[in-house]
Amino acid sequence: MSTNLKLHSLKITIMFFIILMLSNCLEKSSYKFNSYNLNKKNNIKIKLPEELNEISGLANVEDNHILAHNDEEGIVYKIKLSSGEQVNKFILGNKLIRKDFEGIALVKDTLFLVTSKGILYKYPGFADEKFTEYEKIKTGLKAENNVEGLCYDEDTKSLLLACKDKPGKGYKGNKAVYSLNLEKMRLESKPRFLISIKMLKDKFDIKEFSPSGIAKHPVSGNFYIISANIRAIIEISPDGKILAAVKLNKKYHKQPEGITMLPNGSLIIADEGNGGKGYITIVNRN
Repeated sequence: MSTNLKLHSLKITIMFFIILMLSNCLEKSSYKFNSYNLNKKNNIKIKLPEELNEISGLANVEDNHILAHNDEEGIVYKIKLSSGEQVNKFILGNKLIRKDFEGIALVKDTLFLVTSKGILYKYPGFADEKFTEYEKIKTGLKAENNVEGLCYDEDTKSLLLACKDKPGKGYKGNKAVYSLNLEKMRLESKPRFLISIKMLKDKFDIKEFSPSGIAKHPVSGNFYIISANIRAIIEISPDGKILAAVKLNKKYHKQPEGITMLPNGSLIIADEGNGGKGYITIVNRN
């Protein structure tokens, strides 16, 4: 092969990889908040069974089903997205556990629930039987941290725990998200994310933010963190940079407590009923 032909072939190869990289970047950038109309009147809103009037956490389990729980009992409900119908429920443990459960995550066939006091309940093979043995894990977080959100980060093989209240010593003025390494089953000493309240106020006019749920986007790899107290949602990159923040309209979201993502990129927000029916809102990409 001549030198010119080799150079031409090399240029084509390089150009192909550049186009591929640009395509991936463009696809990922399209999954920012501007891909969702979060305050759209005709987003799909589905009422839930009475047991989920005080819905707390959400996790994706299949394309057309999610897992949900309330904040009082160790019961996980499998919900059909198209109707809000309960198709199954799992009572975890051979005796009903009554705790302040605030978040849920599914890692393959292992289910995790977390309490506001930072206690993890681990249920291997939870879907195989109605009553399931569990392992209780102390993360090191306390009631003063008030853990409210839980999600799985496959890239780091860790659970992320979003704290509603105190972020930890030395982090005043921030809200914190901590990482628990599942291989070592140990909490990292420093927060994975620090959310500056001052920055949210200065840049996005959000004066307070108290995480109530967290989810990872299946394509971009960014994290969406929701706040119930002032009805807002932020998007944060894997390295902790706040990319966007949006206030949620109280007409459509009474008390947003949970959040999860479907594999197709649809966003699901769970709201407590606040005296009425709990419900989920499905927000598809534009």
